[in-house]
Amino acid sequence: MVEREVKIRVASVEAVRPRLEAMGAARARSEQELNRIFDTPEGTLRRRGEVLRVRVADHASVTWKGPTAEADQHKHKVREELETEIGDDGAESMVAIFTRLGFQETLRYAKRRETWHWQGVTIALDELTFGQFVEIEGDATVIQDALRRLQLDNEPLETQSYPELQRLTNRASQG
Repeated sequence: MVEREVKIRVASVEAVRPRLEAMGAARARSEQELNRIFDTPEGTLRRRGEVLRVRVADHASVTWKGPTAEADQHKHKVREELETEIGDDGAESMVAIFTRLGFQETLRYAKRRETWHWQGVTIALDELTFGQFVEIEGDATVIQDALRRLQLDNEPLETQSYPELQRLTNRASQG
């Protein structure tokens, strides 16, 4: 599966909700997530631009994300993504499996996510310790239309992933 998304830092996700409602988006769910990132002790996955994650929210999942491809004409982030649900009790089993395979947890971060759907795209309102973001995933043309309707089409796209942003925040607080 190929993931195509954009992420925009916003001052507050509160201002975006009325715009979502006005464009006819449907609110799907709101959940608190715990994201745990795994890598080799040498950082092999990170150096290759890959992510191995165990996420626990309303359900648990394991995800591998490949390196980001060249940006398309819209500057959308495009990368291969494989994800599967692992059941409520599967998260700790996956952590144990990854550990036995030589991976270690290198980062963890929490996120409050409110998910909306519109015209086949998923729109997430994300609140993290290092900022608030709107993330839109799906078809390129619909992403652009959603950005326009949400009045975010002139805002700069955030090119760094949440793990990268969390690492920067951790370094800043230590320095």
